[in-house]
Amino acid sequence: PLGTSIIQVTATDADDPTYGNSAKLVYTLVQGQQYFSVDPQTGILRTAVPDMDRETQDQYLVLLQAKDMGGHLGGLSGTTTVTVKLSDVNDNPPRFTQS
Repeated sequence: PLGTSIIQVTATDADDPTYGNSAKLVYTLVQGQQYFSVDPQTGILRTAVPDMDRETQDQYLVLLQAKDMGGHLGGLSGTTTVTVKLSDVNDNPPRFTQS
């Protein structure tokens, strides 16, 4: 369903958190925006579409970025890839073929 929480990604920054925004991280999606969303502060990845069907596509590669300096210009960034694999559900009835 829409808004289902999938995973929380967490990045770390070794800069001094008491000095400006140098250690303040913001999460964004680089790839996968049409199917997923990420909370910029918490890094929680969620579904952005109501129905995802395993028979149509069984996995998605999502590229996430963490950027320091609160996401502002001059910030440094790191990326990670999350593979989302869909579980199969019983959503297709049996069918007879016509002969």
